[in-house]
Amino acid sequence: MRKGRISAGSVAPLVLGMAFVCRAGMLLAGPQACDRACLEKVAETYLTAMLAHDPSKAPIAHGTRYTENAVELPLPDGLWRTVGSIGSYRLFVDDPKEGEIGFFIKAQENGAPVLVATRLRVVRGQITEIESYAARLGATITGGASSMPRVDELGEVTRAQFTTRLPADKRLSRERLAAIANSYYTGLENNTGDKVPPFADDCMRLENGTRTSGRAATPGAAVTSANLPCRVAFGLGYYREDTRLRNRRVLAIDEERGLVYMGCFFDHDATVRGYRLKDGRPNTVKNTGPWTWGTQEVFQINAEGQISQVEAVLLSMPYGMRPGWSTGLHMPSPQADKDGFKEY
Repeated sequence: MRKGRISAGSVAPLVLGMAFVCRAGMLLAGPQACDRACLEKVAETYLTAMLAHDPSKAPIAHGTRYTENAVELPLPDGLWRTVGSIGSYRLFVDDPKEGEIGFFIKAQENGAPVLVATRLRVVRGQITEIESYAARLGATITGGASSMPRVDELGEVTRAQFTTRLPADKRLSRERLAAIANSYYTGLENNTGDKVPPFADDCMRLENGTRTSGRAATPGAAVTSANLPCRVAFGLGYYREDTRLRNRRVLAIDEERGLVYMGCFFDHDATVRGYRLKDGRPNTVKNTGPWTWGTQEVFQINAEGQISQVEAVLLSMPYGMRPGWSTGLHMPSPQADKDGFKEY
């Protein structure tokens, strides 16, 4: 998906629709060089080459940039040197209209688990952009998405909601899917419970493979946001310390399955030390210094326009880190605009 910008003051569905119609129209005017099957074949070839530690085995165009965790690296480096095995788990978001594919995989890196999110730009069958995030889940570096013990709940089979095609008359437009996915970040930014996204009753959120919504509470332990349904946790204002959600980029959209692949950076400026939830309970923030989550996420949106499934690959990054790419449709962060934060 090519670079674009939607300002904070122009997020009405009509304006979003115009942006997507113009962009999609330009692309549809030309031949569709790589359909869904083609994109997934390119992705599998890419993974095979990475496992072989040999970029020449993938259709990577000359001059293609590779970033891993927002840092540009030469090939082979990073994951391209260390991945020892790749599991069967696949979560694909295919976007033939934009020549993009985003995917999540599970792998082993020097014997330790790693969850990898990757976006590929494919032009005439060749990879021209590679953007990866690797959440290294062992005990030595980084870790899971929270202080909870990590339990791998991904398994080896992708959840059915991510792979089921919606009936043709139930599919939402690209602009509507993007707006709904972006409402998730708007609801999180300075979360007070006043901007609850349209969550489905079956909403399940997994971060780095661990469930962070509707999780069974440990007997005798205090209830946390992870034990509550998505709608309830957002509505109580549990995420007040998420002070700026910026670099929101729509990277791939699959209308057939209602999927949106997005990148975002979650800033926590460490000025929020404690607050009361909407039900009056106090909540204390434990992290004492500013920090940032770098994340790529997949949202599955059902035929009723509700967020049903959320899956994220994320890791802690230096405060204020930027993605290293301007690719994608840029969605607004009101707080970034207010702060004058230079996102790109």
